[in-house]
Amino acid sequence: MTSGLPDNRSMWMRAFYGFGPEHDGYVGWTKPAGRDRILREISDGDLILIYGSGSAETEKTLRSYVLGFVQVDARPIMDVDKASPDALKRKADRGWKDRWTFGIPVRRAWRTDEKLMIRDIAFRTYRPEAGQGLGVWGAALDPDEIAQALKIRVSEVNVWREPPVLDGVVKSAFGTVWTPSIAFPGSSGTRTSIYEDGETFLYLARFDGDGHALVGRSKGFGKSPALVKIGVSNDLVARCAQLNSGFPPGGAGKWVIHLQGSFPDRQQAEFAEQFFKDNRGRLESLGGEFFWGDRGDAESAFARVPNVSRFSRKLG
Repeated sequence: MTSGLPDNRSMWMRAFYGFGPEHDGYVGWTKPAGRDRILREISDGDLILIYGSGSAETEKTLRSYVLGFVQVDARPIMDVDKASPDALKRKADRGWKDRWTFGIPVRRAWRTDEKLMIRDIAFRTYRPEAGQGLGVWGAALDPDEIAQALKIRVSEVNVWREPPVLDGVVKSAFGTVWTPSIAFPGSSGTRTSIYEDGETFLYLARFDGDGHALVGRSKGFGKSPALVKIGVSNDLVARCAQLNSGFPPGGAGKWVIHLQGSFPDRQQAEFAEQFFKDNRGRLESLGGEFFWGDRGDAESAFARVPNVSRFSRKLG
């Protein structure tokens, strides 16, 4: 059974006193053994479901409720590396200065918009009698539990020392974050002018610049990391100009058409686009038509699209 997450992604669960990635941009353990254990199990981009601990330190209205989700990088840090001054002061004021100091960094975070008990989501993995053990060590969720978690409505929130979330983020089921969009269907007929169907290009655009900063990724990812976009157009020059229209003319980064393939009509090109999204391999969906991963994996996924090898060529 598949969970609905991108290939090679997993989801874990941890209990905490609260959920505040705006100031605590990391997931922490008091002893290095707890942090080191999860580092042996997870990969960059994996997820952790955070729920309220049943201890007295947790606000009563939060205990045993799902609070949010974080996406993490699999590398060790200390709390001082990714916590705000206010967060560190709060820890010290409460006598927690030496707690949760061994961490892993949070890349993105989502706060839940509905109140759901952890037992109703992790119905197999969560055991009340193992509360302290789950809080210390965490546990991986099963695919059917992950499928339940992906139904929870969430809103993305800021993470300390990560690029800020854009205004107007739509509240939606968590699973939509990880689902690529369906290829938008074209049309022919009368608009303000007559559109005639014909040769249409499937393109793979690549961001030529600091893609890590643009999407908030660790510099250590992969041999040849790439931010890419899949799409179709009957005018690649105009399409590339549209992609770059939001960047300053003197900016250090821009989109380039990396690969292209020609198809006889738009319908066949849209089919090819959807095939890429459904068979992208290890590429991570960033939502819509955007993906993150190794450049070689992106090129391989493009080459696997039926008939694209007959028409494709590499541009940049």
